Amino acid sequence: MERLVSKKYWTRETPYHFEFRNPQPAFPLHSHDFTEVVIIYNGTGLHRTPQQSFKLEAGDVVFIKPGQIHGYDAVDNLVLMNILIKPSFLADNVFGLSTAPGYSDLFLSTDSIKSEPQSVIHFRLNRLQLFEVQAILESMQEEIDSRHLLWNIENTIYLFELFILLLRIYNNPAYPATTEKDASAVVKYVEKNFRENFTIKQLMECFNMSESTVLRTFKRVTGYSASEYQMRRRMLVAMDELAATDKSVTQIAYDMGFNDSNYFSRSFRRFTGITPTAYRKRFSKK
Repeated sequence: MERLVSKKYWTRETPYHFEFRNPQPAFPLHSHDFTEVVIIYNGTGLHRTPQQSFKLEAGDVVFIKPGQIHGYDAVDNLVLMNILIKPSFLADNVFGLSTAPGYSDLFLSTDSIKSEPQSVIHFRLNRLQLFEVQAILESMQEEIDSRHLLWNIENTIYLFELFILLLRIYNNPAYPATTEKDASAVVKYVEKNFRENFTIKQLMECFNMSESTVLRTFKRVTGYSASEYQMRRRMLVAMDELAATDKSVTQIAYDMGFNDSNYFSRSFRRFTGITPTAYRKRFSKK
């Protein structure tokens, strides 16, 4: 049986390594000397260990500790993110992470426990929780790609944010309190009223949410802030109007909720790269 070792994956820059598998092929039973957190994005499969097997679906999170044996079978378009974490990083107990309830369940190495092998811990995220986890991972990937100043420190902060989120969900599966129905209602409101000049305060009052909950919920569901999403909706509809109607640019600007046609034109150019007039000339459906 193969045993994967950490020195194959890491440099000195980071205490983790990402492996995005699209798709994840079947993989025989194996073990490794590092901690692995697996997040299922899409598809299905069977996760096997000598003690158990369970079906994998979108939203599943699996924690494999050093020394645990596992593999994948019966995969069907299985898409996942592997986060490989140095044992030394977790052993350092940075910021007292190991004092959190559930930490030993998720992260403590079986190599240090003189008992029967533990079962692999797994649980399923709901759709909103999965969006939030993916948003953190995407931010980390952006830092890796950009290599901005202190990117590795920024990503360590993101990694702790991910750990904290997963520990909170493990201890309280309903965390955060916002439900899918609540989030859907906020997005539908903005979708329906994108021409209106509403404020975050109005959304807070309308849906009885705090400002942070509104902002976090909207970003998690759509990938954009409420204002960014509203602007995108306005621009996409304006593009159709310019191409398919004879309305003036000023009229379209007012129809999209802009009080200033010059501001509309500047916003349109930032979004498309060309002015409304140039867009109409290029894409008119006459």
